[in-house]
Amino acid sequence: MTTDNKDSSPKLEDKDILNYLRLDPNFFRRNPQILSELNLPHESGAAISLVERQIAILRERNLTMRRRMNQLVSAAKENEALFDKTKTLTLELLQAEGLHGLNEILATYVLADFQADLVCLHLENEKEVFDHLIGHDGQFPVLLEKCELKPVIQAFREEELSVIFQSINHDSSGSAVIAPIKITGQRAALAIGSKDPQYFTGDMDTLFIGYIADILSRLIQALTK
Repeated sequence: MTTDNKDSSPKLEDKDILNYLRLDPNFFRRNPQILSELNLPHESGAAISLVERQIAILRERNLTMRRRMNQLVSAAKENEALFDKTKTLTLELLQAEGLHGLNEILATYVLADFQADLVCLHLENEKEVFDHLIGHDGQFPVLLEKCELKPVIQAFREEELSVIFQSINHDSSGSAVIAPIKITGQRAALAIGSKDPQYFTGDMDTLFIGYIADILSRLIQALTK
């Protein structure tokens, strides 16, 4: 608190007023007339009352909350749709008869339902080779070894896509998610890709691809016995 040289009465500083109002939150309730007397500058240059300013702030907050709620609802709908597609794929995988049948299911359901351009399942110590299932009787691709512990989501160059998705020719870069499939004594990986380098990005959730990889782990062990 300071004292003005021209006036012996004490001069309140901003912090003194703020502290007082915090200690006495009922001040404006006891003195409602002051709310309409206080004027605040507006972005347009015109002065508005404190009440009008409070209403404007509440409206802005309401709009912000509505946008956040819409985002949450939209995300929930997307997750629900993704869950339904994952459930359908899982049920179809459980009906797979042999590796050729597995290849057909991956092509039909992953490419169509998940709106992907590319899909390929890589299996170590296998000789079978189909459009979307590649057996590696020799060297397992080094490029796929980076995802042995957790899914990898990133953009890939043209030559890298040619290793991951061998059934088609690639003339540009793209993006993909590669999930490891845990099988005792055998390496395997599921790759889902897009021709758009920005389609699969590192901030995407890997919950559903991880779930599909777990299903494939059990299925492959049953099919290759």
